[in-house]
Amino acid sequence: MVTYCKHTGERLMGPMEFSALTSDPENAPKIYRHSRPKFHAMLLDQLAEVGLSVEYGKEAVDFFEGVETGRAGVVVRDGSRYDADLVVAADGVRTRSWNLVAGKEVPAVSSGDAIFRAAYPVELALIDPVVMERFKLLEDGRSVIELWDFGTAQESWGNRVHPEEVLKYTATIDGWSDIGDCVIKTIPSSSLVDWKVMWRDPQPQWTSPGGRVCQLGDAAHTFLPSSGNGATQAIEDAVSLAACISMGRIREGVPNATRVHNLLRFERVSCLQAFGVVNRKKANSGGQTDDKPKDKLVRVGRWILEHDPELYALENYAGATAHLAHGTPFQNTNTPKGLVYMPWTIQGLLEAQEKGEATILDGDWD
Repeated sequence: MVTYCKHTGERLMGPMEFSALTSDPENAPKIYRHSRPKFHAMLLDQLAEVGLSVEYGKEAVDFFEGVETGRAGVVVRDGSRYDADLVVAADGVRTRSWNLVAGKEVPAVSSGDAIFRAAYPVELALIDPVVMERFKLLEDGRSVIELWDFGTAQESWGNRVHPEEVLKYTATIDGWSDIGDCVIKTIPSSSLVDWKVMWRDPQPQWTSPGGRVCQLGDAAHTFLPSSGNGATQAIEDAVSLAACISMGRIREGVPNATRVHNLLRFERVSCLQAFGVVNRKKANSGGQTDDKPKDKLVRVGRWILEHDPELYALENYAGATAHLAHGTPFQNTNTPKGLVYMPWTIQGLLEAQEKGEATILDGDWD
């Protein structure tokens, strides 16, 4: 369940089902909220099941490719080099893979927003009786997420911070609710991160010249939190890439598989990036004085919720391959109905909307 609140703590809408955030609440498929720590544990369990291990503390500082050898690799901070038939650059928004993929660094820039983020056991928060009362479970045992709005955020401040620093910031917000500070005070001092929200204009090329390094997730496409789709699209990427590799079958098929994956995914992801840019503007408009919370809801269409990236890759692999090899016409169908894809930039999108001009957001997004 989710509730929308003002920065004063006043509830504007909810509690309501997550399906209320869809374009067709009455017929929306069931939407589940997952615990990220549990999801990460599930992935690690699966890796262990198939005999793969994870090494930590290996920061990627460079990527390389040998087109003649059919191998690619990564260099980590301690100078160690790893090579393989395929390297997946999933090292986040500040990935070091752009020099290889694009021939130059493509920097991510600040969106002007920042978020204080923390993850810690709920039992620590519920020690405070005020917090316990505010966030008590519903009669059916479910919990409620509260989304508080305060217009735009300040430019980033740093990395890990002590809760006292956050309290100094909230003290400058006129009308800030005491319940917010009560929650902040329960956060362990080592758990709070001051996270600058970064973005990058859409980059259509995610693969290296030889096709053996492929970017995935935030490394390929940065998402604003307002899209509600960053982690989901990274998972879709992984599923799509795996399906394409399975269709390539043999080692020599890897370059084609990564390029097909790139073709099948870029336009869909770019649409959802644009969705996040506009939702950010909608959420930030009006700020603390806004009295129309329904206008600020993120509306998620069925084309987003019901897409099967594995099936899509398997069904379209041959057509995409023919397009890449021979220029045979190919049209993606994993985007909003009727959409004709238009290249865009963040600034250009916002300016076109202000002028009432056509943008990538035209089409049946429901």
